[in-house]
Amino acid sequence: MHLCSLADGQTKPCGIAEEFQPIMNLNDISVEEIFNSDKMKELRKDMMTGKRNKVCEVCYKKEDEGESSVRQFYNSNELWHHPEVNDDYSVESQFQHIDIRFTNLCNFKCRMCGHDSSSHWYDDSKIMEPEFMKGRERVISIRDNIVDELIPHLKGIKSIYFAGGEPLIMPGHFKILRWLYNNMPIDEYNDCRQLRIHYNTNLSITKFEETDLVEMWKGFKKVFLSISCDGIGEIGEYQRTGWNHDIFVENMHKVRKYFIPYGAKLGDKKSTNELHYNFQFTTTIWNVHHIFDFIKFMKENKFIKTTDNIDFYYAWQPAHSSLNNLTPAAKESVRKLFKENMKRIKSKKTKGELNAMLAFMDTIPNATPEYVKEYNDKLDNLRNSFLKLPNEMTK
Repeated sequence: MHLCSLADGQTKPCGIAEEFQPIMNLNDISVEEIFNSDKMKELRKDMMTGKRNKVCEVCYKKEDEGESSVRQFYNSNELWHHPEVNDDYSVESQFQHIDIRFTNLCNFKCRMCGHDSSSHWYDDSKIMEPEFMKGRERVISIRDNIVDELIPHLKGIKSIYFAGGEPLIMPGHFKILRWLYNNMPIDEYNDCRQLRIHYNTNLSITKFEETDLVEMWKGFKKVFLSISCDGIGEIGEYQRTGWNHDIFVENMHKVRKYFIPYGAKLGDKKSTNELHYNFQFTTTIWNVHHIFDFIKFMKENKFIKTTDNIDFYYAWQPAHSSLNNLTPAAKESVRKLFKENMKRIKSKKTKGELNAMLAFMDTIPNATPEYVKEYNDKLDNLRNSFLKLPNEMTK
């Protein structure tokens, strides 16, 4: 009931699964051929007979360690129903959910990212990683007619995940969103289209060309914005090159007219649909000391009700961004900062995320401090972008 494709057209069972071997690519074969390919039918058979397929090993490993997995999360979602499976393990190619990364097109070049996920990294990557970039094009994308081919398979669509690159600047995203807006029936009770849309976005724009995206989102049953933001002021602008503090704040005020933090009550806002957001904070060596200032800013501006509205992640790659590659003195500074501030954190979720961050920081380094400094100095000079860190963070 699901189709997932990366920006280069490679299809996988889901966004975190391993690749099929041989790799199947939407740039080479049709949607129908992939969805009922031998590999997909084999995966369905394995799941229905209790056999573990190696492409889903990442989830099975989590389950073996007593953790909940994405596989279990999706299987518990009552939104979708199990499709009828034929004797040969084929199914009708009417998708209930899709996750299509149309392109790597992006207007940012975040320091913990790279060319595969951001076209904006292209020029810098050619200088920083010349061998890796040989023969690569600036924009990686699925073929131009993919949206037209997908549309006949969306008659029963219930949910969509858009990510990137930056989905809000992608023509493919807008084309499929406009088609859904114009063609999905409007529920007479809810006065909106019965579709759930989940975005991973930097929220750098709220319009595509002349169309107001917020006005379109109001026409769907549920829209959830996972907003990537790793700091405010100069720290946010340093980590996410292209991010602008003032534009972000302006866009947040526009979104807040209709959207509320995930889990918050509607209050005075009367609505038949559910428009929510939260923040994704990717922690690196540059912003780890900024976490508690970020929380304070978000609360003071009423962008969050609680720290539960922020998902704190840590970058484990690339090596030049990763907390486990800080110097011993810098790690001690982080531990001291967290100890002083975590006592004011009430959320169990946030405490768990921050403690996991500290545990990762103390794992075995995979790069020397010299390499981290050399790489970042080179990137600073290349971008003419410099950040003054606390003294203990640079020793």
